[in-house]
Amino acid sequence: MDLFERVKRACAKQAARFSDAKSNRANERYIRWILDSLPAAPGGEALDVAAGTGILSRALAGRFARVTAIDLSVDMLQQGRFETERAGIGNLAFAEGNAERLPFADGSFDLVMSRFAFHHFPDPAAVLREMGRVCREAGTVAVVDIVAPDDPELKRSYNRYERLRDPSHAEALGRAELAALFREAGLAVEIAEGIDVPVDFDRWIRLTGTDERTAEEIRFDLEAELAGGPPTGMRPFVQDGRLHFTHAYCKVIARKT
Repeated sequence: MDLFERVKRACAKQAARFSDAKSNRANERYIRWILDSLPAAPGGEALDVAAGTGILSRALAGRFARVTAIDLSVDMLQQGRFETERAGIGNLAFAEGNAERLPFADGSFDLVMSRFAFHHFPDPAAVLREMGRVCREAGTVAVVDIVAPDDPELKRSYNRYERLRDPSHAEALGRAELAALFREAGLAVEIAEGIDVPVDFDRWIRLTGTDERTAEEIRFDLEAELAGGPPTGMRPFVQDGRLHFTHAYCKVIARKT
């Protein structure tokens, strides 16, 4: 089974969980963190690449005249349409498509954005080139994703645990690697910032429906690190008696010149 098929299967299993009220409340703070760095264009058009259920797309709909959310997963799109209709948003359209071959003409959008998807792409450089292609001159191309530790051993370990939990995970890049992709694509980076985000282990596992044996394997290694064992790259800690770890989010905002 290739990675695209694994992504489709994972999304089919996870789509409804993206409507979880706790997850949506947690998303609100990080959506604001993203929007703070993005231009608003009340008469413009935005594209959300690998949009999932359109969590970011719906936020962008209040800042742009038209927003398109594209995703590989029919299940994610179906859930996104339901959430959008329920919210009464009329300027957001959903489309099925592959991020490596976006079905849009050159220079179609003022903003081209992708949120928490690049670690699923087998060829993130190809996706970024496509995002740049469909962006208008002087428009904005932006990516927000989880990033791995810079240390090569910790990066390998981190990505191993992410893949164990979710087989659709390809590879989280390091922060410098992500920014370098923009430069290689000819995009002028204006902002490259990161924040650390605490993650509740059990909720993280439930989101992907990871089987119990695999979940316990990951838990064992994180707890072993806390007891002085080898580092996992996950930066685990205990809060209120519950196992947590630390995700690093990075946003890269660039201008098409």
